[in-house]
Amino acid sequence: MRTLIIIPAYNEELTIGSVVALARKYGDVLVVDDGSSDRTSEIAQKAGAVLIRHDSNRGKGAALGTGFEYALSKNYDVVVTMDGDGQHNPDEIPLILEPIVRGEADLVIGSRYLNGSRKKIPLYRRIGLWVLNKGTQMAAEVNVDSQSGFRAITRRALRTLNLNSTDYSIETDMVVKARDAGIRIAEVPINVRYDVPKRHKKNPLSHGLGVLASIVGLIGYRRPLLLFSLLSLISFVVAGVLAYWALEPYYAGGNVYLTQAIGAGIFTIIGIQLFIGGLMLNVLAKMVRE
Repeated sequence: MRTLIIIPAYNEELTIGSVVALARKYGDVLVVDDGSSDRTSEIAQKAGAVLIRHDSNRGKGAALGTGFEYALSKNYDVVVTMDGDGQHNPDEIPLILEPIVRGEADLVIGSRYLNGSRKKIPLYRRIGLWVLNKGTQMAAEVNVDSQSGFRAITRRALRTLNLNSTDYSIETDMVVKARDAGIRIAEVPINVRYDVPKRHKKNPLSHGLGVLASIVGLIGYRRPLLLFSLLSLISFVVAGVLAYWALEPYYAGGNVYLTQAIGAGIFTIIGIQLFIGGLMLNVLAKMVRE
């Protein structure tokens, strides 16, 4: 199997050389420098990688998209993606490839949850990953480590998917579209390091919210009744709280709080409209898919 290892990189001069050197043992290496302002490109080339450089920072999804186009144009059989910051161990590439070699899967995800390494994940990341993984599970009905960037995909599967995400939502986008296309997905256990330099390229909160917004959009597109039912339930809960607040003094012999009572009515109407909207969109989504 001709294997291409794609490493998207942004200001990774401290780690990219060693990552490339170790990865080259298992296939050709392509580094997509996504507009770095340091010596990432120079060091990657000296370490033996093929280099493609973006003039500006366009996002991880865009960098991977450039790598995928290169892989397809050069007729590679399988593509491995991994981070350039040293979090992933290149010596685990054969482990990632094993289900593909055995013909058991077309998309393999390196999971932090299969060998107990989740305990090493910082608490704030663990909480964020749980939210994003559950959101992806709702969108794609598959329970995997959806945010892992260490994965392998066959040429056939890559050609099937229309991956157009330009940011960190690329991992979720790949899982959802692979599930839609009936592509076989497998997971293997991996180890991840969190003591690497420059581990935060973006603010973790804004990064997580951005990915979550993309996931919510996918849920709304694929399973609108589920999304709108959840929003409707939230509206009804708020309405219930306001109604209790409004009526509490009445049962104690006082007057009803008019403002809270009006608010309860408004949120009840919103909840009903959301549920009806979800039903209508669910019918339309089924018609489009069929």
